[in-house]
Amino acid sequence: MSIPKKGSSQWKKNEKLIASNPVLRAARDSAEGFKPSSGISSFDNSEEYKANFDKIDWSKGKKDESKPKPKFRTKINGKYTDEE
Repeated sequence: MSIPKKGSSQWKKNEKLIASNPVLRAARDSAEGFKPSSGISSFDNSEEYKANFDKIDWSKGKKDESKPKPKFRTKINGKYTDEE
């Protein structure tokens, strides 16, 4: 069995399979001379950062409770859903 040429349909299928599996991705990266990644790409890859990653509040700025939430209207078959 020969190695498929880069850009061929079989090569694309193989890359898709490798990209979906972290073990295969790490093996491919080390074979190509890259350091396998941990899955978190940031400046700080300490154990403390990895352990508390889920606790990070990713919202922009402070939450302002005094502002009401915007109301969005949805239209189905030419009629707004709140007009029934």
